[in-house]
Amino acid sequence: MSSTPKPPRGQKAALHLARVLLFALVVGLIHRAHVVRLDRDALMPPTSVSIQDIRGLFPSAQSLSVAPDERGLRQVLDHNGEVLGSFLRTSPSADAVIGFCGPTDTLLAFDRDHRVLGAKILQSQDTRDHVAQIRDDVDFLSDLRGLTWSEASTSTGVDGVAGATLTSLAIQEGLLLRLGGGEVSLRFRDAIELQDAQDLFPSATRLAQMVGSASRWYVLGAGNAKLGSLLRTAPAADSIVGYQGPSDTLLGFGPDGRVVGLKLLKTYDNEDYAVHLREDDYYPKQFLGLSLVELGALDPKQARIDGVSGATLISNAVTEGLIVAAKRASVPPAPWLEWQLRDVGTAIVVLLGIVIGLSSLRAKKRLRVAFLLVLVAYLGVMNSDMLSCAQFVGWAQHGIPWRTAGGLFLLTMAAFLIPLATKRNLYCSHLCPHGALQQLVRGRIGWQVAVPKRLARTLRLVPFALLAVALIVATTGAAFSLVDLEPFDAWVFSVAGWPTLAVAVVGLLASFFVPMAYCRYGCPTGALLRFLAHSDRWSRRDTAAATLVLMAAALSL
Repeated sequence: MSSTPKPPRGQKAALHLARVLLFALVVGLIHRAHVVRLDRDALMPPTSVSIQDIRGLFPSAQSLSVAPDERGLRQVLDHNGEVLGSFLRTSPSADAVIGFCGPTDTLLAFDRDHRVLGAKILQSQDTRDHVAQIRDDVDFLSDLRGLTWSEASTSTGVDGVAGATLTSLAIQEGLLLRLGGGEVSLRFRDAIELQDAQDLFPSATRLAQMVGSASRWYVLGAGNAKLGSLLRTAPAADSIVGYQGPSDTLLGFGPDGRVVGLKLLKTYDNEDYAVHLREDDYYPKQFLGLSLVELGALDPKQARIDGVSGATLISNAVTEGLIVAAKRASVPPAPWLEWQLRDVGTAIVVLLGIVIGLSSLRAKKRLRVAFLLVLVAYLGVMNSDMLSCAQFVGWAQHGIPWRTAGGLFLLTMAAFLIPLATKRNLYCSHLCPHGALQQLVRGRIGWQVAVPKRLARTLRLVPFALLAVALIVATTGAAFSLVDLEPFDAWVFSVAGWPTLAVAVVGLLASFFVPMAYCRYGCPTGALLRFLAHSDRWSRRDTAAATLVLMAAALSL
C-alpha cells in the first residue's frame, strides 16, 4: 500500500510562511482598526467628568469649574460656590501605559489643602474583571492619601492588587506620568499645544507627559508611534533673564535622543529681539545632534555657541536656559527591563517547560506530573499567567508591555515562536496551567465518553467560531468583553465574571469524562496556536484561517 508522498521542501516552506503572514495580517488589521477608531474619537469632544463621577470623593459637590488651571486641575464646588477641592484625570497622558491588555483613565482628587483625597477609575480598556477587582479594593492607592502633588509624583510604594497586578501597577504608573514631578512654572502657565510639537515634528498627533517630569513629553504619531520627545525650559530657566525678562523654549529630540530642533515659545524679553531670534536659521543648528546629557554638560564658550546678531542677550539667555533645563532633566535612563520576582519565576517555569517538552524528559511520568503541578500552582494559582484572546487583541491594539510584563511576554513568545520553529504546540501541552489541570484529571474516573466522529467534527468548529467572534469584536470595537469567551480569568476567582466561571466549570467537568475536552473542543487560543504548528499540507483549518483574515479585512475597511 503506497503512502502519500511528502510535499517538496519549498512547498512546505511556502505554506509555513503563508501561515505566518496570515497571522501577521490579522494583527495588523486589528491594530489598524483600533488606530482608525482613535483618530475618529480624536475629532470628538473628550468624555467629560460629571458630578456623579466625583461625588464618591466629594459627597457635597454641586458643580465643577469650567476651565482647568495650568496643571489641568478642575475645582469642585459646593452649593454655595465654596471650593471643596480639585481633581485631574490621567488621560490622555497615561494612554500609552498598558496594563494587562489596555490603558486606564483615572481621576485623582485633592482636598482644600491640596493633598490627595482619593482616586477613582473613570474608564478603562483593560480587562473588565481586573478593573472591577481594583474598583472593589478600598486599599488600592490608599498610600497616596494625604500626600502633596510633589510627594505623590515620586511615590512608588503602592502595592498591586492581587489578581489584577499588571492593571493596578499600570494605573499607578499612569498617575505618576500625569503628575509629572510636581514642578509648575508661575511665569509660563500656558500648556504646550500640539501645534508647538508639530512645528518640530510635523506628523505628531498627540503628546504624553513623561513620568517624573513637568517639562518633558513624548511626541506620538499615528498608532501611538513614538516620534521623539520634547524638553521645555520652563520652569528650570524661569530665573534666567536676557535683556529684560526670561524666555520659554521648546527643544525637540529625535528617536535617537538627539536634538532635531528648537522653538522659542513665550518670552518676557523685548519682542523685537525675540523676532530676530525666531527668524535666525543658524542659531538652532548649533545644537543639532546633541544628546540630553551632552547639552546639559555644554560649555558655550568652548563649543563656540554664537549668539544672534542684534539679539545677543536674549539668545545667550536661551542658550543658558537650554543647558540648565537639560542638566536638570539628565537623569539615569529607565532600566531596560522592569521585571518583578513573579516575572523571574515565570521565566524559569517557561524555560523548564521548553526543556522538558523538547527533550526525552517528557516521557518520564513522575517528572511530567510534578511539572504539571508546578504549572497549576505557580503559573495558574499564584501568577495567573495564561494566554488568551483578550490579551492578544489588547496587545495588537495598544502595543506589547514587554518591559513591565516580562514573564507574560516571555510566555507569549515561547507559545508563538516554538510552533513556528518545531511545529509543536508546546504551550498547550507543557506551559498552560488550564491544560495542565485537565491532564491531571484525565482518566480519574472509570466512566469515559467516546465522542462520535460526526459530533467531534462539529465540536472542533467551536474554537474557530469563537476566534471569529473575537475578530469581530477586535475589528469593530463592539462592546463585548473577550474574557467571557475563555475560562482563564476564573483562576483568580475574585475577579472572574459569571460567563468565565461557567466556561471554566463546564470545561473542567467535561474533561473528567472526555480527555482534554475544553482544549479539544472549546479553546480559541489553542486553536490559534495549533494553526501555527499545523501540518505541511493545506487543510480545512488553513482555509478557515484565510476566511477569518478576509472577514477581518472587510470589517476593518
